Amino acid sequence: MNRDFAHIHIIPTYRGGDPAPTGYLEWHEWARVQLRAGLHQAKCPKCGRYKFPQELSGEHIRGGLICNDCFMSGVADAEH
Repeated sequence: MNRDFAHIHIIPTYRGGDPAPTGYLEWHEWARVQLRAGLHQAKCPKCGRYKFPQELSGEHIRGGLICNDCFMSGVADAEH
């Protein structure tokens, strides 16, 4: 039995400054667009991951902006 098939994954079109998507393939396409738009990543002082400006909260901890994930998990409150 011959099983020929194709998987087509449609990735939306992104622009610089758009919020980050949740899917793995989508995030990589989005990140490529952000870099081409001149946006740079900053390191979150709590988790150590590099995030684009759209992924950072406005909260500072140890001299740097923390990412939205750390902020939502309550890290900012524990450190103040």
